[in-house]
Amino acid sequence: MNDINGKYDSKSHGIVVENRKKIILTGVKEVESFNDDDIIVVTNLGGLRIRGKKLEVAKINVETGDMEVSGMIDSIHYSDSVRTPNNIITKLFR
Repeated sequence: MNDINGKYDSKSHGIVVENRKKIILTGVKEVESFNDDDIIVVTNLGGLRIRGKKLEVAKINVETGDMEVSGMIDSIHYSDSVRTPNNIITKLFR
């Protein structure tokens, strides 16, 4: 999100849901995984999982952290932890 001077605040995160068919996100750091039913992203404030049907990443700007998702949104869930490939592999080989 932009502050009063128009600069990107790396600590902020925002989400707007429009009619359960479109989500506009700010403060996205990286996309962990995505498919038609599930999108997992890392935001400035933790992990975010979007579930639905026919989901697609319509737009993404890695420089500003802006992202747009379209499809039928069923749920949005925040978590403080984020799955990473290293964590999954580490757990598999314990």
